[in-house]
Amino acid sequence: MKVRALLALALVPGAVAAGACALLDDPQQCATDGDCARFDAVCDTAQAICIPRGGADGGGPTQDDGAAPAVDAGEDAPPLDPRCDISPKPVASATTGLPAVDGGAQVASTLTLGCDKDWTLDGHLVVPANTTLTIAAGTTIRAKKGTNAAIVVLPGGRIVAEGQRNAPIVLTVDDAAPAPGDWRGVFVLGSAPRNGNAPYQGDPLLAYGGANADDDSGALTFVRIEYAQNGVVFGGVGKKTKIDSVQVRRSNDNCFVFNGGAVDAKHLVCQFVADEQFELQEGYSGRLQFIFGQKSPPGDGHHGLLVDGANTFPVIYNATLCGQAGAANVLGYGMLVRNGTRLDANDLVVTGWFSGLDTTGNLGTPLLLRSSVFFGNTLNPVVDEDGGAGPAADDDNGFSELDLFADGGNRDTDPNLVDCHDPTAPKPWPGVALTAGARTPPNDGFFDTSATFIGAFKDANDAWMTGAWVRFGAD
Repeated sequence: MKVRALLALALVPGAVAAGACALLDDPQQCATDGDCARFDAVCDTAQAICIPRGGADGGGPTQDDGAAPAVDAGEDAPPLDPRCDISPKPVASATTGLPAVDGGAQVASTLTLGCDKDWTLDGHLVVPANTTLTIAAGTTIRAKKGTNAAIVVLPGGRIVAEGQRNAPIVLTVDDAAPAPGDWRGVFVLGSAPRNGNAPYQGDPLLAYGGANADDDSGALTFVRIEYAQNGVVFGGVGKKTKIDSVQVRRSNDNCFVFNGGAVDAKHLVCQFVADEQFELQEGYSGRLQFIFGQKSPPGDGHHGLLVDGANTFPVIYNATLCGQAGAANVLGYGMLVRNGTRLDANDLVVTGWFSGLDTTGNLGTPLLLRSSVFFGNTLNPVVDEDGGAGPAADDDNGFSELDLFADGGNRDTDPNLVDCHDPTAPKPWPGVALTAGARTPPNDGFFDTSATFIGAFKDANDAWMTGAWVRFGAD
């Protein structure tokens, strides 16, 4: 096989106002509207704080100086507990009074963490079978740095963490100088099928998997997870679990791990990750739509989307995977597909990687990559395997990545993204919607069939990644 690498081209810059209300996680003091301009917000003079344009409960900022786009801002959600607005909130331990387990505590029957307090976590909070952990909208949980704190939902247990667009659930670290890996992260473990039976990372506490593809581990909506070691791990999680509007940022390993299971997920955001943005393996067979990954720090051998293992067969629509600003001369792939996996990936934008795609080992059938745009990668659109050494070595038994790319109606033209690499206010949408050649998602009750466009965002008015549930920044 002979594939010629193309040199990376720079993305065309543009100017669209950022969805900057995401920066308003902490109240910003103000006296006039001018004090709030950099947040695309206005000053509430009664409270002397900045609020997003359109009000604190609005659908996000205006992105084109016109009317704010209509978004699912939680209009049908119940009213917030008025105690959410208390400032300062009392601080309480999330594990006080719970039965002790090795390294932490476990829920005895039910536990509700409300927004009337700021909660601290100084070890494992374990949710065993037949128990439920509920976290209210607007609640912040801060893990104590250096305590290996984690939330662990075991098979048969449930977590119900349903935030709202501008009243998210935030899981972060209790430290004035936060850093990736300051706490262990979130593990949602279910009883759906998977490959193998080893516990996650060899930890006996993190065992998962079973025979129930419809297993219900609860719900995570409008949740942000920061500075963890593992981000969020879904192990053997079943289809009755709800995952929608979750951001993981500043993880010291992966952002999102789907190990086995069949859970579906929408509106996932990954920023500044040390390893994979999205890792799908051990027989994961769910559906994903509207996923955005931004990886600004350089790194060798880390990827946007890793799909790995026999029985793994995700179906993906509408993803934007951004690597480093400009071409990345390091061994990181926008997509790495390997070891017997199957794949149905559609309407992707992949840019800023060493190579857009590499395959290794034997590949399963079907392996589909369709209606996608690869641009601005050092080896574009795919890795050049010509029998040489290093990345050029044939490590997939002669499988042709170039043929896979060419057969799916994909292209390597500039998608004209406004700026997917800005670490404080990314604008990963195209200046003009990429509708030509896009595939319409299947009408199967999960996918949004109106998303006949390439990438995670249609254009500047596609406002799903707005509100206080997302945060961007260099810290």
